[in-house]
Amino acid sequence: MRVPPCHESMSSLRISVGGLPVLASMRQGADPRFRLRWRAIALSSAGAALVLLLLCLHRAGPARPAPLGPRARRPGPRAADRYNDTYPLSPPQRNADGVRYRIGVIADLDTQSRASQEHTWFSYLKKGYLVLSDSGDSVAVQWDEEPSVLRSHLAEKGRGMELSELVVFNGKLYCVDDRTGVIYQIEGDKVVPWVILSDGDGSVGKGEEPGGCGQRHRGPSLHRVLSCAGFKAEWLAVKDEHLYVGGLGKEWTTATGEVLNENPEWVKVVGHKGDVGHESWVANYNALRAAAGIRPPGRSRARCCVSRCPAGGMGSGSRAVVCPALLWGTGT
Repeated sequence: MRVPPCHESMSSLRISVGGLPVLASMRQGADPRFRLRWRAIALSSAGAALVLLLLCLHRAGPARPAPLGPRARRPGPRAADRYNDTYPLSPPQRNADGVRYRIGVIADLDTQSRASQEHTWFSYLKKGYLVLSDSGDSVAVQWDEEPSVLRSHLAEKGRGMELSELVVFNGKLYCVDDRTGVIYQIEGDKVVPWVILSDGDGSVGKGEEPGGCGQRHRGPSLHRVLSCAGFKAEWLAVKDEHLYVGGLGKEWTTATGEVLNENPEWVKVVGHKGDVGHESWVANYNALRAAAGIRPPGRSRARCCVSRCPAGGMGSGSRAVVCPALLWGTGT
């Protein structure tokens, strides 16, 4: 069968819907009524992509921590906030002679503590070992060759660094000056002022009545403040994570024995962060005198004090502060 000839070109295809051309001839120009708005399409696509990106980032963010319940473990105090009960600072060492322990003694040179350098006072820290034999029947002391020289520029009325006591507290080594009332931390061959202790209830200077020191505290110079603040500290003891600092344990008196005040019978209680409390030990010292059979005008003087565990041992709880006294009497 003969196919009739096509008079229309194959490249021309016309489809109309509702009288409007949908696909026009490929050789003819596009219908001006049907134009794509490429700028609007590009802006819309960019906006949609930005929204999708923000949505993905939000979903990928870190999860919020759940609130702590009543039984949840909360972080404890920092190491610096906790009391360090390390003692001794150096662990004992065993050798052929037995067991040796690191020890140290501090010097109170009194008026000899003034150095040749201007505004400088010094003391000696002598270190060594106490050796206990295995049998426990002999003790020996081995000293280091040279003592450490400790220097400070703090003084009261031209005197300073008259160090009365040495103690381990809060994992550090401390000493106290009985002229200025300064507690020093010892670091190697250096001393760092830590706390200044004032006399009596904390509001008076050495030998003064309560309230007699307020005006002098307003002075601009450190020397004037120290002149007002010097507590004649004679002993240190550690009890219940506090440092107890005591004085002479007797009243301030004149050369003829007249009682001026009871300021030296106060005790300072220092926390490991440097906070200071003041406790009157007048009744304690009076009880010590009575136990020793000393009556006025006799006096007792406490020059050392230790913290002793009860018979149950270290783990039995409370500890007692015991003050052996150097006693003397006049009259009776």
